[in-house]
Amino acid sequence: MQMKHCLYLSLFVIACMSFSIFARADSLVLGLDETSHVVLDANTVLSQDVQASANTAIDGFAFFMSDPGGAPVTYSISDLTTGSTLFSETFDDMTLDPTLTSIAIPGDSKRAWVELYLSSPLTLDAGSDVYAFSISGEGALDVGENPTTSTGDGLETVGSPEAGLRVWGLPAVAPEPTPLILLGSGILALFGVMGVRVNP
Repeated sequence: MQMKHCLYLSLFVIACMSFSIFARADSLVLGLDETSHVVLDANTVLSQDVQASANTAIDGFAFFMSDPGGAPVTYSISDLTTGSTLFSETFDDMTLDPTLTSIAIPGDSKRAWVELYLSSPLTLDAGSDVYAFSISGEGALDVGENPTTSTGDGLETVGSPEAGLRVWGLPAVAPEPTPLILLGSGILALFGVMGVRVNP
């Protein structure tokens, strides 16, 4: 019985350490904070062109905006070099579509960062391809524009920054040496306990 308890405890500790070693956290790969705002007419598109300085897997992006009329809003990502649409999603805060990430779009003049999470990461390849992050609405939108500074690591603006945009990605994950040492020690301890119990 004592051996079984030691085995379960050791496996639990190993699982916890493994989770801490390989856990991911989103990182900001592009941050363009707006300095002003513009009212887009219905079906007018505002885009921000970017290039990837390294292959970058993204899993969410946001525009600084409000939707006074509550009309459907479309977020999209296009590869301008190949002419292909990589991602496009239309969501309507008034219907609260359950297939989409919970989104609360501010109305009136209360603008805020409205983020859409991708169901699976999208990789933007490094090189000459230009990618456009776009927003448009079936009604008028109040959107942040004219950012003056760029933060983040992975994406760079092409031409003058146009839109208030934030993009999040999955950082490269490298195992940390200290947890690996602890993991190895735990495994050795487990074998030690089993060895002592099996071969007294």
